[in-house]
Amino acid sequence: MEFCILRAGRPIAAAAGLAFLLTGLSIAPPALAQQADTAQAGGQGQQQSTAQTQKNWKDRAEYELFENITKTTDPQQRLQLLNTWQDKYPQSDYADYRLKYYINTLGQLAQNDPSQRQPLIDKCEALLKLDPNDFYANFYVVLYGPQIQGTPSPELVSQVQNSANTLLKIADTVFSPSNKKPQMTDQQWQEAKNSVLAIAHNGLAWVDIQNKNTAGAENEYQQSLTINPNQGTIAAAYAKLLYDDKKFPQALFEYARAAEYDGQGALPANTRTQLLDFFNKAYKDYHGSSDGADQVLNQAKTSAVPPQGFNIVSAAQIANQEAEQLNQRIQNDPAFNIWYSIKQSLQQQGDEFFNSDLKDAEVPGGAKGVKYFTGTVISVDPSKVTLGIENPTVPDATLVFSTPLSQEALNSIKVGSQIQFSGVVDSYTANPYMLTFKDPTIPGVKTTTPAKTGRRRPTRR
Repeated sequence: MEFCILRAGRPIAAAAGLAFLLTGLSIAPPALAQQADTAQAGGQGQQQSTAQTQKNWKDRAEYELFENITKTTDPQQRLQLLNTWQDKYPQSDYADYRLKYYINTLGQLAQNDPSQRQPLIDKCEALLKLDPNDFYANFYVVLYGPQIQGTPSPELVSQVQNSANTLLKIADTVFSPSNKKPQMTDQQWQEAKNSVLAIAHNGLAWVDIQNKNTAGAENEYQQSLTINPNQGTIAAAYAKLLYDDKKFPQALFEYARAAEYDGQGALPANTRTQLLDFFNKAYKDYHGSSDGADQVLNQAKTSAVPPQGFNIVSAAQIANQEAEQLNQRIQNDPAFNIWYSIKQSLQQQGDEFFNSDLKDAEVPGGAKGVKYFTGTVISVDPSKVTLGIENPTVPDATLVFSTPLSQEALNSIKVGSQIQFSGVVDSYTANPYMLTFKDPTIPGVKTTTPAKTGRRRPTRR
């Protein structure tokens, strides 16, 4: 069984973090309008002095084109102006700033237009050759590199890896207190940093997936969700990775997280409903029942990763535990040994065994030194007592009385209490299993039991 809302290895950044970086951080390419105003533009070859180098406008037309770009707020129109600048002045002294404006512009367009993502990556790579630590260029490579259509090239995988590691390296500097925007609180600034760190880890997870390093990808996703829990898409991607790796308890927790988390960065409601349906079925298939599923869902609603020591016991593990407990009980409890042996023989041989060995026989009748069976009372009335012997909550023995029990006897037989008995076998049913005794003896309980006429049960070697 498989559920996937993403193409394998194509995690998408948390929407909240992306929106904030595009609108709130304002770590934008430097605007040169003021410097350009001071330049004596108007003729080719005239110069503008900066603090560190000399830059030349080719002519006044280039400066005016640049000025229009800085004043244009519509990214599609700005892109057209940038392309005009590139076409007319391919060797501009301001090519590095042009790259920054390209990245800023294509970054806005790429959110809703996948066709702009590869051009954005190309411009980012061109800028990173000039400045390997440029924040925006590295950020967009990590954000949109994994979303490029088709099989990723080794070059793209390497680009994403390098940029993700660079983001992790420069995050403390970029988000230092001195860089915090006045309109932002300390908490908002830290959340912005956490969004970037999470995106970097998501990028490294994608790289590991391309390199078939499942353990590495799982570790990166876990770090990402620990840093920024508000990532429904990443929780779902992490869940699928764990599920495919057969780490079912952890995978089920992450599917629960993706389904239950409904805050900022959550998946769409219809997707969460599909994930919840998948979780419920997968949980039942793995655990053998729905017991405990609600607890997992409640935990996942408030935690992005499983708590230390989290586990869901599989149906196979439960069966093994029950089998081990059953074997120990058979070995240590002679009365139960006889009871279970009778049950097994009836289930395997049916009427043949019942008629030859049990019908009208007194059981246990002292076999192997055992005088009585012990069971837990499940229901009681004057003519009948139902017991659970193998399981205290599942009836498998019925005691039938031809003379109704007195009130004194009924006061001694309470639901939930254990009683001992021995009696003559009257009948059985195979499914659900039930062995019925007529007029049994119950030590310590006075009954008007007729004189026993049952035969001794044959002893089998």
